[in-house]
Amino acid sequence: MGGWRGHMRKWASEWFDLPPDLTSEVPRIEMIGPFRLQVENHRGMYHFSNREIKLKIHQGSIIIAGENLMIKAIYPEVVLIEGTIHELRYEK
Repeated sequence: MGGWRGHMRKWASEWFDLPPDLTSEVPRIEMIGPFRLQVENHRGMYHFSNREIKLKIHQGSIIIAGENLMIKAIYPEVVLIEGTIHELRYEK
């Protein structure tokens, strides 16, 4: 977290006693069983198929592998994925 923005995020996190994931650019991943996944703070998508989804994140990518994968919703910073999820991987 360098530069002016990084310092402001750190200051806001400390001053308002916020969790670091709310003020940083790290992805926040919520998985509900093996069937639903929500990823916040993504930067877009590299690849999508019904067996693999590869999301861009600040420093690398997140790969979701499974069966019958589908994107239920995609917003500028949040993506909701459903299907049978077998693997969740981070690559730098």
